[in-house]
Amino acid sequence: MGEIGKITEVVSTSKDSIEDAVSKAIKRMEKEGETDIRGLKIKNVSVSVKDGKVYEWRVNLKVSSEF
Repeated sequence: MGEIGKITEVVSTSKDSIEDAVSKAIKRMEKEGETDIRGLKIKNVSVSVKDGKVYEWRVNLKVSSEF
């Protein structure tokens, strides 16, 4: 990372996995113009349950990028 960076907090969901939720967040940020993502920190993981099974994974991320 250069001398100046920025942190963006995002929430992403997936019905498949934590990894898929993280990948979706990165792809969406890149699509919206965030081109220099350097890393991320998973702040929180939670799930929603439906009929006794995991229905959806939710991840709260802090994404670091060059400014």
